[in-house]
Amino acid sequence: MNATLLQQHLRSDNSTTVSTQTVRNRLHGVGQYARRSMVCVRLTSSHRRDHREWAREHVNLSRNEWSNVLFSDESRFFVYPDNWRIFI
Repeated sequence: MNATLLQQHLRSDNSTTVSTQTVRNRLHGVGQYARRSMVCVRLTSSHRRDHREWAREHVNLSRNEWSNVLFSDESRFFVYPDNWRIFI
């Protein structure tokens, strides 16, 4: 529920009038912040097959060989607190 909906809920249930900024301030005061829902891509059967194949090919690598493997994903690193679009 966002701050606007919470404000409307308070007004309709308790006849309490507060601004949305006050709602945000109170939520932030107890450690509640707005979050974007995470969107995940579903794995298809071909994805699963490719993962299994890769695992079978690499199951017997030595520790030294694993040190040469680089795992990557689209992890998000925050350079600035309000920057939502920097991917590395």
